[in-house]
Amino acid sequence: MSTIVKKPRVSDQVFEQMRDMIIEQKWRPGDRLPSELALCKLFGVSRVTVRSAMFKLNALRLIDTFLGDGSYVRKLDTEVALNSLVPVACLDENLESILEFRMEVESGTCAIAARKATKDDIANLREMLEKMLATQDDLDALSVLDLEFHYAIARISRNNLLIKTYEIVWNIYMTHIKKIVNTMGGDWGIYYHSKIVDALEAHDTPGARQVMYEHILKNLEFIRESGKTSVTKTLGCAPITGEKHGV
Repeated sequence: MSTIVKKPRVSDQVFEQMRDMIIEQKWRPGDRLPSELALCKLFGVSRVTVRSAMFKLNALRLIDTFLGDGSYVRKLDTEVALNSLVPVACLDENLESILEFRMEVESGTCAIAARKATKDDIANLREMLEKMLATQDDLDALSVLDLEFHYAIARISRNNLLIKTYEIVWNIYMTHIKKIVNTMGGDWGIYYHSKIVDALEAHDTPGARQVMYEHILKNLEFIRESGKTSVTKTLGCAPITGEKHGV
C-alpha cells in the first residue's frame, strides 16, 4: 500500500512507489491506472509531481498512455525490466566501473558461448577477425567491429537476458568507444580476439572464460596506469604513443 510522500525529491519517491506497485503486480498488466487527481490524493502530492513520475514510467515502457483514455500497465518482459538500468548506467562516467562490469559479465558469457558455439558461429567470428585485421588503419571502423565481435559472443550464448544486457551496455559504451580505441589502438584486441575464437572453437569453457577475463583486464590495467578512469577525461585526451591495447 502506498504512503504519503514527504520531501526531498518527492517526484522520485512517487515514481519509485508506482514502479514498485507495477513490478509487484499490485497494478497488473492491462490495468488502467487511477486518474491524475486520484494519484495526487493517493500520494499526497501535486499534479506536476504525478506527471513527472508518469513520464518516467512511460520512458521505461512500464506503462502506455493514451490521450483522452488514460494510462495502462504494460506486460512486463526482460526488455522492460532491464530498461530500468539505462538511467543508472548513463550517469556512470567511470571507465573503470564499465570495464570491471565487462570483465566479470563477459568472461561468464564467453564460457556459456563456448558450450553452445556452432561451426557457423565460429566461421562468423573468424570472418569478423579478418575484417578487423583489414581495418587496423581505420580505428573508428575498428571500434565498431570490436563491439560487434563482443556482441556476437553474447548472441552465441543464446541467453536472452545476457543479450539484452549487452544491448543496453553497448548503447551506452558506443558513445565512448571510438575515442578509447583511437587512444589505445587495436593490436592487443586482435591478439585476444583470436585466442577467444580458438577457445570457443575448442569448446574450452574454462579457457574461454579466462582469456576473456585477461583481455578486458588488460584494458582495465591500462586505464588505471594512465590515470584516465573518467570517460570525460579519456574523450579529451591526446593519443598515446608507444603502446597499444584494444577493447
